[in-house]
Formats: sequence, structure tokens, C-alpha cells
Amino acid sequence: MLDHHRLAAATSGHWQEHMVQKHILVVEDDDSLRSGIVDLLEFANYRVTAASDGAEALERLEQMPEPPSLIVSDIRMPRLDGYELLEAVRARPEWVSIPFIFLSAKGDKQDVRQGKLRGADDYVSKPFDFEDLLVAIESSLSRHQQINAAQEARLDAIKRSILHIINHEFRTPLTFIVAYADMMASDPTFRHSEELSQYIEGIMEGSERLTRLVENFLVLAELESGLGDKIYERRREQINDLGQVVGEVVHAMTEKADEHGVALHFASDDPLPAVEGDVTYLQIAVRELLDNAIRFSPSGAEVSLSIEVNESGEWVNLIVCDQGPGIPAEEQARLFDVFYQVNREELEQGGAGAGLAIANHIARLHGGWLSVESEVGRGSCITLVLPAPTPATR
Repeated sequence: MLDHHRLAAATSGHWQEHMVQKHILVVEDDDSLRSGIVDLLEFANYRVTAASDGAEALERLEQMPEPPSLIVSDIRMPRLDGYELLEAVRARPEWVSIPFIFLSAKGDKQDVRQGKLRGADDYVSKPFDFEDLLVAIESSLSRHQQINAAQEARLDAIKRSILHIINHEFRTPLTFIVAYADMMASDPTFRHSEELSQYIEGIMEGSERLTRLVENFLVLAELESGLGDKIYERRREQINDLGQVVGEVVHAMTEKADEHGVALHFASDDPLPAVEGDVTYLQIAVRELLDNAIRFSPSGAEVSLSIEVNESGEWVNLIVCDQGPGIPAEEQARLFDVFYQVNREELEQGGAGAGLAIANHIARLHGGWLSVESEVGRGSCITLVLPAPTPATR
């Protein structure tokens, strides 16, 4: 049995300040020692799973929805010893980074050497003081956290560099193409040639489409890489004029709707509650939903965008409806996948199929989601649902 006075002393002070229910797998074939270690770690506010040998430990690992924060394992065990367990753990990509501490016989330098050669993070000699084991665990977890933080910072820097390069190298030549094509279109010298005018119009149309594709790819890369989360946290604010924010996008999309022969209608509940979010991302999401509805609506059809508050006042729904071909039920589950487009071969409407994926990402950033209702041959309604914080939670 554990000496609870020593246990209290070992886990007092700074120990419990840093414990946020880290999960530790303890592997030990001695029943009383295993029970004592479990008691010690649970008293220190760790969540613990125990196994009597390496084989049982692997079974426990397979059953866990997420890998443990750390493994503490004896070396000499039946069926599967500590070395074999460590090798099995290091062989799995999803487990390879789990910190691993060996419990070894005191003075057995061979155990220490073998453990280090196999990639163990630390070892504690038996018999051990509770403080020694806790120090080893805290040290390994802290070192692992620092390594992860450094790797994430490095990856973030690489992602930012890649996005910056892509941003510059794609946009710069496109800017030249659009600018020179625009100058040619406005030059009276070229207006006298109908053939040249058609060429210039084709260049401008293609460059505009390419510009839109580049913009979408950059936004999607930003969101998929995780940088979007950081940008959202930095730009998040209380939006008191959601109707105006959305109305600006509707106004900007009117010209495109007119070109497609589509009537664009906008209506909103009044008043609207304030929502928390990023104005730039929200406008991108609304633009993508409207663009999708316009492209898939036939000439003479109508596209509507309405903003409605649900009965409880907890949610704001931005509903975009079209009169397009509709989406078969079996296709709806994949509708928000990246680069997916329903029946692309027969209904090619341009674009890369990234728009709805972008809108879905943005909805989730805001604590909301996208939903779809559709009937083949009648059209579709896609709803962007946003939480409306109550006064107590703002």
C-alpha cells in the first residue's frame, strides 16, 4: 500500500499546478507496484490506464481513441517485454512521438543502454522514490511539449513562406495580363478590328477566371493549413451590422448575376442580433455561396439570399436558394469536399469545386455549419448557420 503522507508530499506544490488530466499508460507486471504507481499518478491529477505486460499494453493502445500523453513501462515482463513494447510503439506513425519512460533494475547499466538505443526518453531505477518518478514524467512531458511547439512554429513559418511565394508568383503575372488586356480593350486602335476585339475579350475573360481560381486556392490553402484559425482569432470582432456586411457582397455579385441572366434578391430580418466573427471571411463565404447558386441557375431563374433568426434567437441563418438542377441525395454528403463538383462531366460550370469547401471551413471557424436542402429538378438551398451569442456570453 502507498504511504499517503509521502504521496501528498510528492504531489504537493507545483505538481498539481501543471496537471491538466494528461493520460499516462502504466505497464508493470508486479500487481502491488502497478497499483501503487496508478494511485500516485491519479493523486497527482493524471488520468491513468494500466496494463500487466507489453501485450496487454498494445491492446489498450489499440482501444484508445487518442494516444496517451506518456508511457511508463517495466522492462522484464512476460509475453511481451518492455523493449518489444517500445519497438512496437515506435513502429506505428500515430504512436511514434509518445514519450516513453522505462522502469529498470537499479544499477543495471545494460538496461539503460538498451533503452536509450531503442529510443526511450528516460528511465527510473527500482526501487524509486515517488518524487523521482514524478520528476521524470514532468520532465518528459515538458520536453515533448517544447519540441511540439518548436515544430509547429517551424511548420507555420514554412506555410506562411509558401503562401507568400505562391501569392506573389501567381498574382504578379496575372496583374500584368489583366492590366495590359484592359489597356488594349480601351485603346481605339484595336476597336476597328472585330477579330482583335474578340481576342482581347477572350484574354480578359480567361484572366479573370484564372484570377478567381488563384484567389480561391490561396484562401483554401490558408484555411486547410491551419493558418486560418490564427487569422480568425486575430481579426475576430463583434459584428453589429451583419445585414450591411452581407448586403455589400450581394451588391458586388449583382453584375455577375446580370451577366448570367439571373435575378438576385436579398431580404433580411430586422433587427438582427450581433454575431462574433471575421468580416472578411464571412464575406468570402457569402460570395462563394452566391457564386455557386448563380453559376448553376439557368438564365431567367432567381437566386435569393435571406437572413433569418431562429425562434430562440440563438442562431442566425444565411439561406441561399437557387433554381438550378438540384443535388441528388447520394451526392449531398460530398458536397462540401474540396474540389468536388456534382455531376461535373454533364454540368461543367467552371471553377475548381473549392467554393463550398471554403464556405464550410469558414462556417466552422465561426462555430457554425453549412446545411443543404435540395430537390432534383427544382433547385437547392444552402444555409450558413452562425451562433448569435446571448448578452451574457458576449
